[in-house]
Amino acid sequence: MIWKNILAVGVFCIICFLFFGLSLDNGFWNSYDFVSLENSLRMMTDTGAAFESEAPFKFQPLVYGIHFLLFKCFFFNASGYFIFNILLHALNSFLVYLLVQTLLHDRIVSFLSGLLFACTVGSYGKSIMIASGLEDLVITALTLLTMLFYFRNGLKNNGRLLSPSFFFTLIFFLASIFTRSTSFSILGAFMAFNFFFRKETRARVFRVDFAVLLVIAVAALIIKASVFHYTPALYSNHPGPVKFILYAAKNVINYLVRMIFPIHTSDLVTQSGLAVRFIYGFATAIRILIALTVLSYSFFGFIFGNRTIRFFIAWTYIMVLPFAFFQFPYDWLNIRHLYLVSVGFVSVIATGAVYCSRLIASVKWRKFVPYIVPLAFIIMSRFIVTQLDQSYEHKTASPSTLESRKALAEKFPFVRVNDGHLEIDR
Repeated sequence: MIWKNILAVGVFCIICFLFFGLSLDNGFWNSYDFVSLENSLRMMTDTGAAFESEAPFKFQPLVYGIHFLLFKCFFFNASGYFIFNILLHALNSFLVYLLVQTLLHDRIVSFLSGLLFACTVGSYGKSIMIASGLEDLVITALTLLTMLFYFRNGLKNNGRLLSPSFFFTLIFFLASIFTRSTSFSILGAFMAFNFFFRKETRARVFRVDFAVLLVIAVAALIIKASVFHYTPALYSNHPGPVKFILYAAKNVINYLVRMIFPIHTSDLVTQSGLAVRFIYGFATAIRILIALTVLSYSFFGFIFGNRTIRFFIAWTYIMVLPFAFFQFPYDWLNIRHLYLVSVGFVSVIATGAVYCSRLIASVKWRKFVPYIVPLAFIIMSRFIVTQLDQSYEHKTASPSTLESRKALAEKFPFVRVNDGHLEIDR
């Protein structure tokens, strides 16, 4: 078993480097890239800067700590950060494989789920191709590890507190608190697991181990708010309770639609080829059709699907819900937030393709027809990754990015801009 897992890790690493090796020369360009660099520069003289939470910083000391370690190794050489992103993405793909295998015990579905995640189907690679996307990758790794050990504790130990599985669940859950605030989404997924797999675990839906994690999450929220002055970033102009709920519900649907049809108004679309602009001309009609399809599939999946299908449908909705309340214009959604959400999406696609293929397994070559769907998503993801890479390379060399470099250098006497590149006096 261990050798199969080692082989799987190696395969996912190769796939991820083949898919995202083109991003190694992207450089720093995103505004939060420079925020992370500034925090690392501060940590050179004050390690307490990792706990900085006032704007533009966010309370995520574990992410800042990892970024600082990378900074000590690579300084302003962005390629090192992207190599780390790709390796962490490969690890996350392997964890998706393990997670599905734990719940479904089907190696083909598990590997296809990991493969689709490796090819960033549903999220389309932005988190890997932006240096500061590290925060998305870290919280996803911690979430997957937390869930993997929680599921194993439920399936093998009936949710006992005194078990190695719950110990590791507790460790990774605590670590997740020091990154992006997704604790209550994780707990929502735990509750869904407890409900759908209650026969396998032979335990109550509201178990003792779940209650312990819930208490920890509430206590952490109180401490973060009182000690570190943490406040969630919601809409800057609150539209009122009714509109607030309606906007949030609309954003949930819009996020799910963009997992399938990620094209929206941007320079990336207007500067793309004729085929992309032609498809975008029908974007509104396509989105409405996809929204109806997603809602219908979710409804019938809950009724007729197996427990694993139901769980991953619930995962998708639960994980996307917090991002529906984040601060952004009502018509703009960041597909970076879909990196963690897409775990449920790719698992549903993989399960559907494999099961449909097995239904017609006796019909010779036609049994491969269902795999056209995941293949089409992989091709679309590759196309979007290529377009994003070209856009990011252009932004790296843009005048606005050069100004960001100069602004960063002005804050620290031991940092300078030489020929457009940041350098540090060691």
